[in-house]
Amino acid sequence: MASCFRIEMLPAGQGDCLWIEYGDPQHPNRVLVDGGLADTYPAIRSRLRALPAGERHLDLLIVTHVDSDHIRGVLKLLTGGEVDVSFEDIWFNGYQHLRESDFEAFGPVEGETLTTRLWVGDLPWNDKFNNHAVKIPDTGALPEPELLGGMKLTLLSPGAPQLLALRPIWSEACRDAGLDPHHEPQQPSTPPGFEVMGALNVDMLAASVFAGDNREANGSSIAVLAEFDGRRVLLAGDAHPDLLSDSLRRLAGSDRLRLDAFKLSHHGSKANVSRDILEKVDCQRYLFSTNGAQHRHPDREAVARVIRFGGPAPQLLFNYRTEFNTIWDSVQLRHDYGYTVRYPEPCTDGLRIDL
Repeated sequence: MASCFRIEMLPAGQGDCLWIEYGDPQHPNRVLVDGGLADTYPAIRSRLRALPAGERHLDLLIVTHVDSDHIRGVLKLLTGGEVDVSFEDIWFNGYQHLRESDFEAFGPVEGETLTTRLWVGDLPWNDKFNNHAVKIPDTGALPEPELLGGMKLTLLSPGAPQLLALRPIWSEACRDAGLDPHHEPQQPSTPPGFEVMGALNVDMLAASVFAGDNREANGSSIAVLAEFDGRRVLLAGDAHPDLLSDSLRRLAGSDRLRLDAFKLSHHGSKANVSRDILEKVDCQRYLFSTNGAQHRHPDREAVARVIRFGGPAPQLLFNYRTEFNTIWDSVQLRHDYGYTVRYPEPCTDGLRIDL
């Protein structure tokens, strides 16, 4: 029987929630990457409740970073008590990991929910990294831990400088993530001059000047290359483009890294999807996880770069059909640039990709 390797981009609002199954199709191993917003939790709960009680176990839970659109659903999963689930390991860099010497102090936000749940609940926490920070070394080989089911995960981000940069603003980042019960994240208004409709010049958008993301919380994001049974997917979280590009170079040298899918960084932000990164991979499937509600992602510049520099006949895969991405479902554009698009089927939640 052929093994399976599939990814579901669950409906996570403007965030990420990736449900991964691999191995025996009848009894697969499972990995969860992020939990989206709080409203995403019912989708996670539904997936777990559909499993036999003895199979409600995850090889790994990765919480890529502290932003609310990645962490809030995880908080509800770990604190709600509505479904009994166990974990082989949980990867998350808490405040005590944002320094060169780990486990010296707790976070500045009293009662910081996820750290407390992991610590007090005696849950496995960064076990593959000897309970220290999930990070790449400054030089040398990238870490390549292997899960019990045989999946290899090559760590691409973060590094020590990215974790250290987040430390001075951790309190603010935690409050923005909803870890302070007295603070609600602010929803930004539509960017000035933003218009959904209008003619697209793909070549001009793709050639626009690239200004890389420098937000500290995004820089701390865990990004991995997941490999199983000859298939590879790059799960970029919200990783900074310069570090991701450097890790790809360290991994593949001057060659393009062959991928079966690429979940693009930061929901297809123009500050994270660079020509440099796209020209370091050999990929056809590009995954966009967002409904665009907060920042109107994916940015047109990012999608245009994928179309122009993402290899021949790229596939754009979206876990929502929205006013921000429907514009790419153009017969004329698809004909002119040779790409395809895929959206969820009507009345379905998220998008499943079989690799």
